[in-house]
Amino acid sequence: MPTHNPSQGGLTPGLPTDRTSLLAERQAIIDQHGPWASHNLALPYGVFTMGEQPRGDNFRSSKFLQLARDVLRKPFTELRVLDLGCGEGLYAVEFAQQGASVLAVEGRTVNLVKAEFAGRALSLSRLEVRQGDVLEVNRERDGVFDVVLCSGILYHLDQPEVFHFLRNLRAMCTGVCIIDTRVSLTSEVEAEYEGRSYWGKLYREHAPGSSEEEKLQQLGASLNNDVSFWFTRASLANLLGDLGYSTVMECWIPTPYTIRADRTTFVAVPGSRARAFHEIGSGLHELRWPESEDAEPGLGGSGS
Repeated sequence: MPTHNPSQGGLTPGLPTDRTSLLAERQAIIDQHGPWASHNLALPYGVFTMGEQPRGDNFRSSKFLQLARDVLRKPFTELRVLDLGCGEGLYAVEFAQQGASVLAVEGRTVNLVKAEFAGRALSLSRLEVRQGDVLEVNRERDGVFDVVLCSGILYHLDQPEVFHFLRNLRAMCTGVCIIDTRVSLTSEVEAEYEGRSYWGKLYREHAPGSSEEEKLQQLGASLNNDVSFWFTRASLANLLGDLGYSTVMECWIPTPYTIRADRTTFVAVPGSRARAFHEIGSGLHELRWPESEDAEPGLGGSGS
């Protein structure tokens, strides 16, 4: 993947010093890369990337901040945050404004330019925006993070890559992994990983024969693969447990801005399993959520 040079594309290096120069640089970005598609950021001098009214991702941003605060109970200035598939940069910018050290990874130049612009406009010295493939982020090169944020990216990945991606996330996460994702409401396709079965459905991202340029222009679709694998809720929960998260929660409050049956926020906390003094028998921690809502959690590799 080509490396983006932020000095290209008619952008002014450095920090816009007044409202006029900020608006001019914002317009230069729009002229070359198109308007902001989803992330409405509040910039200096009363300038917004999209307008004065909040959009859906602004509500998610507040939700992710609250989750990090409530789960970790640490000052944001002590946190290192990884935002995977950061898009136009709203979540990464928000955490950096709170004082966190943030690494944001994005594959599309059109998004990266906008995220970098917001970081410069807000003088966020602790924000690093990197162009790259989220599948290549790993602990050996990038280290560990208190918060791993995976919003709107998981359901754009196919298997088996999605399994390796989630394993990499677990290796890098020391505090909380927040996964906001679409899920399958039906168990149509079985995928096996490390001897266990997980269920979901296939979703077509791009029309057959789409060129690389056409894929890049589809901002709401995957960057590379034509088909993605959507986990069911049960299988995603089971997989997170299998990967070494000792607690996996589904977040209801803060309430999402819209209620969708096929979208949810999972909150996964890595750790070792506590053993109760009155734990009777064996296999308690091997219970798996079934695919059928009518079934009871049980043992075994399929979760069904």
